[in-house]
Amino acid sequence: MTKTRVSMNYALLQILLVLSSCSSYSLPSSPSSMFGIRSKLIGTSTAIYMSTETETSAAQQQQQIIQTKKTPLPSGLTKETRIGKFEAGHYNKPVVLLGCSGQEHEISKLASSLLPKLDQDANVIELVKKNSIASLEEVEQLLSKHTLNNAVLTLDFNLYEGDDSDEDATAQMTKLANYIHQDLGLLCIYINVHPDHANMSAQGAAKKNALEQDVFIKNTDYEMCIKDEAIKLLQDNSSEEECTNTQSWSDAEWELTRLVSRATLPPPVPGSTEPNINTAHLTMGPHTFFLSLSFPKIEQVKPYLPAMCEDVDAMEFRTDLLDCAKQPTTDRFEILYSHQWLRANCRSHAKRVPVLPMMLSGHVLEDVMPVVYTVRTLHQAGTWPDDEQGIQEMFDLLHLGLRSGVEVLDVESAWDEQRTVEFMDTVEDRYNSQILGSHHVVPHEVSMEEAVGIFTQCQLKSRSHGAKVVLSIEDSSKDSMCHDAGVISSSVARSKHEPIVPNVSLILGEKGQYSRILNTCFTPVTHESLPFVAAPGQLTASEIMTTRILMGLCPPKNYAILGHNIAYSVSPQMHNAAFKTTSLPHVYSRLDVEDVEEIISGEFWNDERFGGLSVTIPHKQNIMPHLDILSDAAKEIGSVNTVIVKDEVIEEVDDELTRVLYGDNTDWIGIHKPISRRMGSSSVEGENKDGQQQRGCALILGGGGTARAAAYAAAKLGLDRIYYNRTPSKAEELANTFGGDVASDLEDGLGSLLDEKNGEIKVVISTLPAAAEFELPAWMLDGSSSRSTKPIIFDVNYKPYNTKLLLQAEKAGCAVVRGSEMLWEQGVSQFELWTGRTAPYKVMKDVVLENCLPKEEDH
Repeated sequence: MTKTRVSMNYALLQILLVLSSCSSYSLPSSPSSMFGIRSKLIGTSTAIYMSTETETSAAQQQQQIIQTKKTPLPSGLTKETRIGKFEAGHYNKPVVLLGCSGQEHEISKLASSLLPKLDQDANVIELVKKNSIASLEEVEQLLSKHTLNNAVLTLDFNLYEGDDSDEDATAQMTKLANYIHQDLGLLCIYINVHPDHANMSAQGAAKKNALEQDVFIKNTDYEMCIKDEAIKLLQDNSSEEECTNTQSWSDAEWELTRLVSRATLPPPVPGSTEPNINTAHLTMGPHTFFLSLSFPKIEQVKPYLPAMCEDVDAMEFRTDLLDCAKQPTTDRFEILYSHQWLRANCRSHAKRVPVLPMMLSGHVLEDVMPVVYTVRTLHQAGTWPDDEQGIQEMFDLLHLGLRSGVEVLDVESAWDEQRTVEFMDTVEDRYNSQILGSHHVVPHEVSMEEAVGIFTQCQLKSRSHGAKVVLSIEDSSKDSMCHDAGVISSSVARSKHEPIVPNVSLILGEKGQYSRILNTCFTPVTHESLPFVAAPGQLTASEIMTTRILMGLCPPKNYAILGHNIAYSVSPQMHNAAFKTTSLPHVYSRLDVEDVEEIISGEFWNDERFGGLSVTIPHKQNIMPHLDILSDAAKEIGSVNTVIVKDEVIEEVDDELTRVLYGDNTDWIGIHKPISRRMGSSSVEGENKDGQQQRGCALILGGGGTARAAAYAAAKLGLDRIYYNRTPSKAEELANTFGGDVASDLEDGLGSLLDEKNGEIKVVISTLPAAAEFELPAWMLDGSSSRSTKPIIFDVNYKPYNTKLLLQAEKAGCAVVRGSEMLWEQGVSQFELWTGRTAPYKVMKDVVLENCLPKEEDH
């Protein structure tokens, strides 16, 4: 029995009849027959309050129908995945920092701060020095030797003091900036140093002001601001707590790392439900919230941040409400600096936030509070002028949001179509922010048909990643109108094979408070601690979640780890901490059984509260026959470690909600993510020290189920696979299934294989038990052989924390990955598959480390 409250009315269905894509529907003769149509529209577990009892034969028939399906039910086709201009793994050139430094050489210092995140031999290369300026030819030569992983370039216009006149030197540097950005296409970041705060010379300040628009902004993609952070770094008497309106130097270094990390992410794809680090369906997923900030000075929010960050998943930066944004004296520096200040001050309080990987040397940021950047215009319930000049300046400010690396950019859909198209062209050409198309209807009421059209308009011709529509109503009886319109809009998009994006569906004012309960995706909220609300009718996240749980809109679910002899498992602590942090009412426990049939016939499996499972040995294969649909990964690896329960509409089964059991495997993700981060932008193919092309290889040790996941992950990384196991037949089975070669031994046998394919060991993945106390031959770790130059060493054991292999690898100076990292990474993926929202990465990681680190060590 599935229960959820949703409003029902004939007006909604009458609208369906006028939509060409829904012309096949006919008006039902009774309210009870409306269930099938409503469920088709919603496409989720949302339905009328109802209960059904099904005979055994009918249940068996349903099961047969479900199992004949080869793929999950489509949620809408997505646009072809595009490669980001600076996406790691595709972009492999150095980052360039340019601008005018003050007296503390801020640009050079910031460049140096990136080096610990790059290769060990990485360095800063100054294109402008005190007595010289690099030529275009010299830059070309540098790029033939240096990559994203091993160099940071700087172009500081205030550094040169040579014999050339200031005018000639500036012309040379300008030509160099144009060449680097426009001709070579390098990732360029403008370090916008404030002349007054940084004690810049009068000549330097004049140069900076003269060049900012036509050189620095024109020839960069991203931008960050610096005041007096570098000067304060040298002053012992400057307390960071006293500086409420500025950031620290460590915050500035962190902000640069964040910008580079954002720039090198894959771009989001409208409608994509693939779980990755930049997917709107997770960012704007079920029971996510963003908090609308409406202070005229951003530093006024500081006392409230600790409490607010506990309850929300993002902060809305309302640019139009800031004093520094008021026309005619709009201060772009202060707007950008205010944005940085907000991020810096959220860092220590962020709990519910996802990970932001810097795809270089495995570095990640775990304290980045996502930001929704908004410039709300006057007739859209905001304050920004919406005359011709105002709209042009609004688009300029939106571009500033892109340059600041925001996670979500609110783009109003009401303005000139050509201007919006050109703006979206810019977004897709070089940025990877998620676009939330929006429209507010103020103050009049529109028809349902018009409301559906507004949702379609907010999809920006299938280019937005989410649609936010806010309506006005005359009485509260229509408080679900916007939600219904969003459901219809998604149905229309599905029928046209267009992307289906998350809908934010709201009604203005006190009359629309129920709409904020009903809207489960990315709901704007206020907070109990704030002195005022940003908009009438806003509720707190706590009020909304409590009401949803009471109404059955967020029913408690039961999850567990299924295995045998699993008292050691850290998964219950990890997942329960994640549920608590995100205010979800779910519970995760242990199911320790010898025979999987005990679960299948038991209460846990058959309870309507059953939400999913983590599966471990010995049940990863035994559970598979009891599932309806398997992912490609589960099929190829041959095992399931994750069960996801969904209530879906199966058209062949009388259009009723049916429980569908999905089987997936996230073990390979737990292997793939840590390795891909440490490989960064390095190619699987490269030159050895003799200038010969070499193919990157993964050496996989062991022959069990985890070795299969490792082989699958290595294939996804584009690495050739080489297997070694003391039982050769197991290694040969892996080679036959996943492709690759078998090494007879780790000396001459492996060496001969590498010579034949001209390969180099990039990664070693050991799935051997820790008790084996296995070590690698010295030649594979000491860097003496071109066959293996300091590979990444991955040991899947998470207890003990330090295996003999890992200690050997660390002593040799190799990058290592522990099984504890695999544990939380695969757990993060499980959480997101179960809940449809981003996982609180640091919370889950900390729980694992707390239980895995040796007691005498700190973490």
